[in-house]
Amino acid sequence: MKYIDFYNLKLSQIALGCDHYGESISEAIALQQLDIFADGGGTLLDTAHIYGQGKEGTLSSSELVLGKWMQETGNREKMVVASKGCHPYKEDMHRSRINRADMYLDINQSLDSLRTDHLDIWFFHRDNPQIPADEIIDMAGELIQKNLVRHLGASNWTTKRIEQANTWASKQGKPTFAISEIQWSLAHCTPETWGDDTLVCMTEEQRRWYEKESMPVMSFSPQAKGLFSKVIAGKTESLSDTAKRRFLTNTNLRLVPKVKQLSMELHTSPSAIAMAYLTSQKNPTIAIAGSSKPTQITETLAGSDLTLSEEQIAFLQEDLF
Repeated sequence: MKYIDFYNLKLSQIALGCDHYGESISEAIALQQLDIFADGGGTLLDTAHIYGQGKEGTLSSSELVLGKWMQETGNREKMVVASKGCHPYKEDMHRSRINRADMYLDINQSLDSLRTDHLDIWFFHRDNPQIPADEIIDMAGELIQKNLVRHLGASNWTTKRIEQANTWASKQGKPTFAISEIQWSLAHCTPETWGDDTLVCMTEEQRRWYEKESMPVMSFSPQAKGLFSKVIAGKTESLSDTAKRRFLTNTNLRLVPKVKQLSMELHTSPSAIAMAYLTSQKNPTIAIAGSSKPTQITETLAGSDLTLSEEQIAFLQEDLF
């Protein structure tokens, strides 16, 4: 396992994505995955107040499962727990919940469910461009002052908005956004193909900004729903309709022979190439691995030490756009 030094925390570059725990992924399977992840050297757990939330204002089944596991195993101090709050209303993704009342509601429910007195990282799960970035970062700073959160993050925020918030916070001597979480994988995607215009997908312009700032990024859907593994195995039709809409494009299909070539040269799986593409970036990058099957977590961890050279990354990227 490769790690990132994040202030006084040790972040595994493979994070365990805990969405759907206690929902479509049973508690028993989730607990098994958590054990495998911890035994394999994983330290970073990614959850959110909205994961497994039945309706507005209720608790997260994901956070409840994680809280149970950490209490029963005594692993809280060994894990870096990242959660997110202030997600928009499910029925209207453009109806923002970024305000003090909802922020405190979400953080307090998350802490109770996770059975902890603080979160290591807490993200605003979406941005609200109608609110000045300085006002939002000021509000989030209260969570640091109250010792409810150690570090602040921005999930699905553009680099322009993160920079605005952090420039203000730095001038005022206040906490900044220390980490970002967006959609990023070797396979190209856009909010349009994803089907959610409140989402932020990595672009080359944003990637250069993260590299310049050396800002850590947590990347969700890093394996593009198994795109490369399935296409290389001749099982393209087994991709879900969602995966086909988001990732089955001519641009991404041009990557397939390159991924296949590298996987053969390095004697590893296509999924390991996709993960290593992220964890080998110049800026600190974490791939969030999620699966409904414990065996897939084991397979992901088996390739977690792989690092691609700058030449290999350039080979994957060349002539795509």
